[in-house]
Order: sequence, then C-alpha cells, then structure tokens
Amino acid sequence: MIEFFDVEGSFPRPVEPSPAQKTRELALDATFPAPPPPTGASVAIAVGSRGIKGIAAIVKSVANTLSDRGFSPFIVPAMGSHGGDTPQGQEKTLAALGITRETVGAPVVSEGGLVMAGKTPGGTPVWVDERAFGAAAIIPINRIKPHTAFRGAVESGPSKLMTVGLGKAKSAAELHRAGLATAIPAAMKVLLETGKVPFGIAILENAFAETAKISLLAACDWLSQEAALLREAWVLYPRLPWDNLDILIVEKIGKDISGTGMDINIIGMERRYPGCGAFPVIGQVIALGLSEKSGGNATGIGYADITTKELVQSADWEATRLNCEASGFTEAARVPVTAEDEAEAISIALENLGKKPGEVLAVKITDTSSLTKIKVSRTLLDHLPPHFHRL
Repeated sequence: MIEFFDVEGSFPRPVEPSPAQKTRELALDATFPAPPPPTGASVAIAVGSRGIKGIAAIVKSVANTLSDRGFSPFIVPAMGSHGGDTPQGQEKTLAALGITRETVGAPVVSEGGLVMAGKTPGGTPVWVDERAFGAAAIIPINRIKPHTAFRGAVESGPSKLMTVGLGKAKSAAELHRAGLATAIPAAMKVLLETGKVPFGIAILENAFAETAKISLLAACDWLSQEAALLREAWVLYPRLPWDNLDILIVEKIGKDISGTGMDINIIGMERRYPGCGAFPVIGQVIALGLSEKSGGNATGIGYADITTKELVQSADWEATRLNCEASGFTEAARVPVTAEDEAEAISIALENLGKKPGEVLAVKITDTSSLTKIKVSRTLLDHLPPHFHRL
C-alpha cells in the first residue's frame, strides 16, 4: 500500500464577516426599473445551487428585505434537471439546503410549467419557470465560480442559474446543445430585456468554503459585472499544486461537491475533453464513495478510472442518467472498473501504471472542493511546493 502523509496548503482567505447583513444592505439599496412593482407584488427568488455556505441565511435575508420593501416574495427552484426534474424532487433538494418556508420566511413554489421568454440571436429558445415569469420580478442568488465543463466570460453563477436552472431540464438540454459558453450570456440578455430581472445576488467563496464576498448585479451592466467577479473567483479558486500525478484518490464525489461530482478543473479537463492539453494530467483517478447530500446522484463517476462497490451500490442510477442526459455528457454516468474496497482499487491502479507503491506520485483528498488539507505520498512529501507544509 501507498504510505500517505498529511500536508496543508496556504490559500488567499478573504472573508465577509456578516453575509446575511451584507445581503440585506444590498437588497435594500437595489433599484427596480421604472415603474417599480406595486406594493404587494409577488417577487420570485430563484435558488438551487448546492454547496453554498450559509445559503439559507442569505435567502432569508433577501426574502425579509423584499417583504420590508412591501413585496410578496416566494422561492422558486432553479436547478435544471436536478431533483429528478420533478416539483417534489426539487422542493426536497431545496429542503436539503435548508431552504423551506419555515426557515426563510417565504413559500416555496415548485409546481408549474415553462414559458418561453424569447429566443437568442442563434435561435435557441429561452425557457423559464412560468410561476417565476408571472411574478413582477425575479431575483437570482448564486455563487460565482469557474465551471467544470467550459471556459467563458461568465460560467457558474447567477446567469447560469437563470438560464439553465430556471428553465428546468428542457432549458438545460437546449443550452448545453447550443454550447454554454455562448448560450448562457445570449440567453441572459434575453431575460434582462424582459425587464423581469432587476438585480441579482452574487456570492464568492474562498478555498476554505467560506463566504469571501457578496455583490449585487445590476441589470444595466449585469454580464460585465459577473465577468469581473468570475475573474476574482479564479484568484480564490483552490488547485492541486502539481501538473502531473500518477494517482488521485477521491474519498467522496457528489452533486453537492461539484456539478460534475468531481470538479474537472481538479481531476483534469482532459478527462472530459481528451486532447485539450489542459493540466493536471492524472494517470489513475479513484472514486471511493458518494456523498449523502448528493441524493444518490453519481454524476461524474464516469470520469474515474476505478471505483468501489460501495459507491456503485449507493447510486440512484435513474437520477444519474437524467442529469447526465440533460448535460449532454452521458459518459459521466459510465461505471468504471469496480473494486471491492480502497485497497483493491489502489492495487488495480498500481498494476495499470506498472509501478510499485513507493514509486508513485499520489494524492488523497476528501473531495475536490476540500484542498486545504490533503494527503500525499512520500515521493511528493520530499518536494512540497512553498505554500504547502507537513502537518
């Protein structure tokens, strides 16, 4: 077996001391286009991304502030095909995030069809939840971070939540087919032109999964603001400090960790786009288990070379299939070589590489969003980069 040693990395760590209060201040100052919605008008708060620190408190702050301003807020799921693309499944997903009527002080409206808000210049329909589109305004709340499948001016953030998430599985499939890098900003322009999206709340997180910054996106320069925040997010984004590894062991994968179960930026974009030339390049990726909060969705298992019986048996393969079909990356649902346990998985990896335990460059991580404390093999321990130290 490979001998592992605990090490810790140093990463930028800006922290917003009071995310809920900051959100309230922004929402109080935010303006609506003239004429503003009348007193008592309904306002939809669109949420649905997983793994955001303190998201329930932030949503509650927006809901309370809108109520104080005389509006009637409600929560609408914006998560594409997640939650099985059913009202009950999506409401359950929100509840798992701590977002319920009781916790945020606004009703959750998960049932409703879709309406087409318009089409992009390329002819792609822009679908939106009909209950949200029927409200006087829609306020999205989401974290901005690099996406796991494409590079663009805007990636994961409020625009993706509005265009891919709020249009459910239909919109997710349409925009993935059109190409997210160009389809998301084009579709967001369509939504902004309706006048239904006066502002949004954007969240940045640091490498320690703490809220680093809360910002308001104004409709007048939404896409340029979001692009600037994405550049800030890249600075905060944690990475493994090696371009080439023999083995990466990932203890947990899951949709609450990454949209692709394992962040492709961490395990190597080559696994999704062979020949793209991106780093890191990792010889063997081992996925050991599935996070409980993923709800059985094992999307991303197909990007591992080896997995375990435990992960395979804990997966909800129907939910996994639906998610992967909606994204257009069905290979993410493939089942790799399945080992009895971690020891056998490592043995298979070593055999595939043709190397002995003491020769390999190996790293073990809790998941791809937890990179501040990791385990490394002796071969890496002796050559740690300056911002990593042994514990």
